[in-house]
Amino acid sequence: MKLEKVGMRTFKTGLSVAVCVVLGSMIVQNPFYSTIACVVSVQDTVKGSLKAGFNRVKGTILGGIIGFLIVLIKPGDALLCGLGVIITIYLCNMFKLNKAVVVACVTFLSIHLGVINSSPAEYSFFRVLDTSIGVVVGVFINYILARPDYLDTTKNDFQSIEKLTKEFLELKILKKGSFNIKELEKEIKKVEGSYSKLIDELDYSRDNIDIEKIEETIIICREIYFHVQSIELLDKKLYLSKENYAILRDIYKIEEIEWDLDESKSPVFNYHLRKIIEEAEILHTINSNNQYKLY
Repeated sequence: MKLEKVGMRTFKTGLSVAVCVVLGSMIVQNPFYSTIACVVSVQDTVKGSLKAGFNRVKGTILGGIIGFLIVLIKPGDALLCGLGVIITIYLCNMFKLNKAVVVACVTFLSIHLGVINSSPAEYSFFRVLDTSIGVVVGVFINYILARPDYLDTTKNDFQSIEKLTKEFLELKILKKGSFNIKELEKEIKKVEGSYSKLIDELDYSRDNIDIEKIEETIIICREIYFHVQSIELLDKKLYLSKENYAILRDIYKIEEIEWDLDESKSPVFNYHLRKIIEEAEILHTINSNNQYKLY
């Protein structure tokens, strides 16, 4: 079995939990709830950490309030228990707290079913406090400690797409071989994911990032994929235009390319091929000049 290295997010989660346990002896009533909130709060991005953490706090508050109000009527009653869960889920959906439904229901049930050693009001207060401490610790450590560089990741993804585009031209066109378009599709999805995280981190980044240039580059990558896909769908005998023949000879510095030439045949193929060549050149220029920051 191959052992994987411990990721930074894993390390930060463990460190956050350790800090929560230390704080538990001084501030919180029960470090268990703080550590759970901590684990939830350490996400891929600071924005994701804040969203996950605050959702948990809101769910705890909501479940605590509903549990406190219903337990005043009759603690442990089966019908009121079911009604309380319905109300809790309904309010979570109404306030767009779908990811806080479980923690809200658990808080409510703990109060209503009497799985507590204090008054409902006291229990609700300390659950909110415990959860808040865990969220604060998780978000803080996630912010200050080795945050992922999603700009660098996005640039690497662009370079991978440029490399795959060159492979397509060499394998499919020059050598008339086969090209695995799934690899290119996977890289397109990967760069879109990296860009999404980069946007989430934008408000917390120290870099002055040129978002328009990155979006423009993503569009170029998508267009390259479209043209590659279009060529892959062609199954008839293909002919190379003289213009594309000359361009390919110039790019790869070769004397001859083993293709039949015909200006009137395969216009669709030559159109898509020319677009790939042009957009690959633009992508190469952007990558070479590192045009993703504003100065």
